[in-house]
Amino acid sequence: MSNSESTFPVCRVLIASTDTKWREQWLTRLTEAEAAEAEGLRGFRLQFATVADRDSLLEQARLDGELQGVVLDGADLAQETQVVRDLRALRSEIDLFLALPAGSVTEIAQMEPVDRDEPRAGVLLRRLRSAIARRARTPFADTLREYVEGARDAWHTPGHSSGDGLRESPWVADFYRLMGEHVFNADLSVSVQELDSLLEPSHVIQEAQDLAADAFGARRTFFVTGGTSMANKVVVQHVLGDGGQMLVDQACHKSVHHAAILFGVEPIYLPASVNAQYGLYGPVSRARIEAAIDSHPDARLLVLTSSSYDGFYYDLKPLIDRAHRAGMKVLVDEAWYAHGYFHPELRPCALECGADYVTQSTHKMLSAFSQASMVHVGDPDFDELRFREHLNMHTSTSPQYGLIASLDVARKQMSMEGFARLAQGMAYVRELRAGIAETGRFRVLELDEMLPGELANDGIRLDPMKLTIAVADGGGARALQRTLYERYSIQVEKVTHNTLSVLVTLGTTRSKVLRLLNALQSLAQDAAIPEAQPRPPALPPLGEMRCRPREAYFGPTEQLPLVDETHARNPQLIDRISADQVVPYPPGIPVLVPGQRIGAEVLDFLLDLLHSDTGTELHGLIRGDAGPQLRVRAENTGSA
Repeated sequence: MSNSESTFPVCRVLIASTDTKWREQWLTRLTEAEAAEAEGLRGFRLQFATVADRDSLLEQARLDGELQGVVLDGADLAQETQVVRDLRALRSEIDLFLALPAGSVTEIAQMEPVDRDEPRAGVLLRRLRSAIARRARTPFADTLREYVEGARDAWHTPGHSSGDGLRESPWVADFYRLMGEHVFNADLSVSVQELDSLLEPSHVIQEAQDLAADAFGARRTFFVTGGTSMANKVVVQHVLGDGGQMLVDQACHKSVHHAAILFGVEPIYLPASVNAQYGLYGPVSRARIEAAIDSHPDARLLVLTSSSYDGFYYDLKPLIDRAHRAGMKVLVDEAWYAHGYFHPELRPCALECGADYVTQSTHKMLSAFSQASMVHVGDPDFDELRFREHLNMHTSTSPQYGLIASLDVARKQMSMEGFARLAQGMAYVRELRAGIAETGRFRVLELDEMLPGELANDGIRLDPMKLTIAVADGGGARALQRTLYERYSIQVEKVTHNTLSVLVTLGTTRSKVLRLLNALQSLAQDAAIPEAQPRPPALPPLGEMRCRPREAYFGPTEQLPLVDETHARNPQLIDRISADQVVPYPPGIPVLVPGQRIGAEVLDFLLDLLHSDTGTELHGLIRGDAGPQLRVRAENTGSA
């Protein structure tokens, strides 16, 4: 074997049978056939092994990240059916073949039948290689690469013309060098027809989306280049574009609130739970969701966020089943959980639990570029024609091809090595948890510490890849965040008054783990760690909705100051209707939404934040020379 071939990834295939003679015969034949063909093959190598029983097979599936295929002896179909279920629960991505005697048939789903007594080993070898190669394809990214490598002259948009407009410029060539040649070479126009159309895909983009649907367990998958913000709006428009009621978590992403404004939806907000000690906001309690489903029979959509920014993940199946019995569709925002389907410790995911629509930020925890997301469809009543029209209303007619290619590549990575990468990530998580505990001043919180009390019996899980680090004695987490960045060049994901959050992703390395542990160990010994910071005020409950968000946002409005001449809350705001969304960040949960009655409690909360030094931003306030103001619905406009 040449040196270049030795670098090819290894794809292990197990031959599973209680028939010693049969499995050893096939092991020998396939190994010899692979060796005979390997000299002319490129891309990956097949390596074969055998197991004699179900338990050994499942153990290998749990441990072997290079396992890509299994050939099951179909002599005992009843047994094989259960083995297939167990394998799919462990490793959804691997290719399964069932070796059947001549004349036998099987109805086991997601199994490819082969002749148990096939005399030509090369036939089975090619079928194995073809199945694995299909998952390893990146049809769009490959086509984009081939086009770029063709070095064609560009007489079309974009105007930088493969970077030629910047390369020799004395003013902006530095930007060209920073970004790199191929960023510009791959930034192409819809004029390049061989790259397909994101708005009306028919070949390489469609094939890439079909591969993604297979990989993530969806009926259909659509690529989105405007992030999950766009994806959420498209789904809400598809289900409720003509208005109607929507049950929605108060702590949902702001794109869902925006969708309510855009499409005239009447949101029924479900209050988020809160852990005030650490400033963490959790899911809506199961009892509140079930009560809302029962008391709003006209609602047509339930929207849940799972997992949350902090890693809280619902026990989804009973909630989805209840919504379906009530005639509702279910959208689950899995922006932070695109990795979940690829390791058994993280499943079941939303699609497995029956969700109709799932939106995922492929860029958050996987390897896609920022803004690259997917919509996965599980809805048995799905109207693809209408959905595509809704999607096209929000999609640019000049999409960034690099984003599309990154979705294709991110899917391939998860299909081929997602299990192994996540297993390595979980090993890093265990190392971080132990090492952080040894500092004596920091520790990673456990689920029961993070979970708001009202959720204790709701079956909530915690994504292990998101670590919330508590500072002993309430030390100043925001100052620690700055120190980590300035002294150690470490940027964390999120901070509250007494916690830091870090993400373990596919890009986490042992070196990064050691540098973080070293930094925290050094900081733990630093007597200059700041004193505890004041806890931000607790979020007030959402007030009564007086009209639909769309009416408040687009109707006649006026601006009123937040404070009066004495710098106290402005009494003129009491009982008025907010026309805007006001969101403190963190945690990013709105305290005012368009159409909501403004009460004294909300105004006091906003004033507390303005006068405190908590580092919380307030999005949605109007700021100017006259001081902070709120936009409210004009008087005498009526209500819905």
